[in-house]
Amino acid sequence: MVCPNPALDRLQVVEHFAPFEVNRVVDVQSLPGGKGMIVCRGARRLGATVAAHGFVGGFVGQVIRRGCEEMGVADRHIEIAGETRVTPVVIERSTGRSTVLNERGPQVTRGEQEQLAAGLAAAVRPGDVVVSTGSLPPGCAPDLHAVVARAALSHGATALVDAHGDALARVIDDAGTRGTRGGRLVIKPNAHELAGILGRDLSDPADLLAAARELHAATGATLVVTSGAGGAVWVGPGERLTADSPAVDTVNATGSGDSFLAGLAVALGRGETPAAALTLAAAMGAANAASLAPDVDPDLVATLRERVTVST
Repeated sequence: MVCPNPALDRLQVVEHFAPFEVNRVVDVQSLPGGKGMIVCRGARRLGATVAAHGFVGGFVGQVIRRGCEEMGVADRHIEIAGETRVTPVVIERSTGRSTVLNERGPQVTRGEQEQLAAGLAAAVRPGDVVVSTGSLPPGCAPDLHAVVARAALSHGATALVDAHGDALARVIDDAGTRGTRGGRLVIKPNAHELAGILGRDLSDPADLLAAARELHAATGATLVVTSGAGGAVWVGPGERLTADSPAVDTVNATGSGDSFLAGLAVALGRGETPAAALTLAAAMGAANAASLAPDVDPDLVATLRERVTVST
């Protein structure tokens, strides 16, 4: 698991959120966050073996390290001089809506990035699933996710990338230039992120599926594109699948895409079929939305798996 920009998520629950006014908080939770930490937590809930590679620093960085230990995640983070970021999340209990304030993160040097790359290269084994996800902190090379994906593929692993903006564009461009074989590069944007890269509206499911097919043809990568409650599509070698998202009472949808990613990674690591992988991922994403913190209840995941429909 490569998460360059972890955070300490501080979840503050209010009954009704009133901008520009004093809001009374009724519940508070703090836990390791950032997209990668949510993926780690979800994968551990499913019993997977997980190692976390990234950058941490300062007091908050030590909290992230302790959180890894408590989750049973191998801590492979590189220590940096800057302070790991804190992400305040205000959750409106009456509606389930949340407001997230994302800091940019601490400065990362070229030498620290080289340390991460060396540690990852030493750790990856054939058959592993290497997830690379999240924002890039200041100083980070804009093609870091693409570099991680290339390293994973060169070691016989599956590379699973969830990025956005320029970082996503570089992953796609790199795959198009180098080409991939067997769909072992899996790119998982959401529909909004992919629309931003392609410069066109993908709100229609048919348009979304067509865009995924185009990118698969151009890159050889497997495309898994999520649409929140609208489900997901899978386009890979010989596979064209759509999956719905099981309905739940939403408490906090923040992190549902990351929990989806965790389910996808675990299923791929287990060698499950694309249909089974989509089913588990969709159940994980929905289960996360039913939880206050970005987390899942494995029993609820098992129940929701039975409610997911995958179509060709």
